[in-house]
Amino acid sequence: MDDLRRLALEEEEEADHFENYLAQNVRSDKMFGMTPAERMFVSIGCFLVTGLGGFLLLLVMGKIAI
Repeated sequence: MDDLRRLALEEEEEADHFENYLAQNVRSDKMFGMTPAERMFVSIGCFLVTGLGGFLLLLVMGKIAI
């Protein structure tokens, strides 16, 4: 059993650092693969969908009336 434990400890590999895999000298104004205008439209769309969904849920549950 001790031999197996010693063998497992000896075979540990050194993990590569993630810095080795990063692209070098890349400069872009994109975040998440989108330009600022695209991110703005996505955030406005999410806001509208959330607001409309909440309104419809309250309407269906009878918590509000038109």
